Amino acid sequence: MALGRLYVTFVLTAWCVPASASPDGGISGIRAHLMPASYHVPVGQPVWILFAIENTTDEPITLTVPGTEPQIPSPEAGLPLSHVFSGGGSSGVVVTTESKRKWESPMGYHSPGEAPILIVAPRSTVGTSLDLRGYYPALRGAGEFRVTWHPYKGAVTSDPILLTIAPRKRAELVTDDGTMTLRFFYDEAPVHVANFIELAQAGFYNRKTFHRLEPGYFLQGGCPRGDGTGIRADGKRLPAEFNSRPHQKGTVSMALLEDDPDSASCQFFICNTRQREWDAKYTVFAQLEGTESFATLDRLMATPVDELGKPVRTLYIRTVRLTDEPLVPYSGAP
Repeated sequence: MALGRLYVTFVLTAWCVPASASPDGGISGIRAHLMPASYHVPVGQPVWILFAIENTTDEPITLTVPGTEPQIPSPEAGLPLSHVFSGGGSSGVVVTTESKRKWESPMGYHSPGEAPILIVAPRSTVGTSLDLRGYYPALRGAGEFRVTWHPYKGAVTSDPILLTIAPRKRAELVTDDGTMTLRFFYDEAPVHVANFIELAQAGFYNRKTFHRLEPGYFLQGGCPRGDGTGIRADGKRLPAEFNSRPHQKGTVSMALLEDDPDSASCQFFICNTRQREWDAKYTVFAQLEGTESFATLDRLMATPVDELGKPVRTLYIRTVRLTDEPLVPYSGAP
């Protein structure tokens, strides 16, 4: 056994750079990252988070878990669980609620006496994805949670992530011509989805209008002034979240100023046909779904317009109702 340990130490010393402390107490050349599969998770669904360690140097770096006896490096690819929960006195993974209640000890996990050595290749990243519900039961309920990671006895610290666990919403735009149901793209445009839901919950869209209609192409509404020049009362603008969703019939995107990709506020448009030239130039955040939605869109689009594209009759958004999206049974890891 002793000879085995001497042999391993010799190989590691010959070929790898041991982790060393930097002046600020961290590990030189190493970064920790938390990457959630989604920042908005439906209640009852897995809370998948990727824990990743990055080597930013041009040499391999050897990492060991403080307080454990180093073992021969694990033959398995990925970040060993003992390195994820390597915070020392606590696990290093901290979950905090809005009310500042904190969980630091993962349920069912016990720190081992021995842990595998981890060798991180130059300019590479090693990680593993965990469903944190299994370790922190608080994540099985609704709420907003802040997750931070302090591995290797706090020598490395990740940026925090904020998770919202709640039923996902759908929106119903009620008009005099029928109702259109919007299914949101939470993962592709989380800021825009949150913005629309916030405005809908506040009643912002009630009795607003579709002020512009380009026959065959699109319908635009949500302007507080009713002429396409208005924004939110607080002046809030949204950073662009351009994504790979195509602009096709029923696509819902946020309107922008032509020269400012970060100028979206409250106005949106609904496509009536495929518009390839708009792809990745406007933020797609929702899609119409259901037969009634498309029949309503067709009725609205059939409205005559004047020479400026303004409908000859007022097309009111009577209200926007938010409902819980049906829970989709979990079918496996992402």
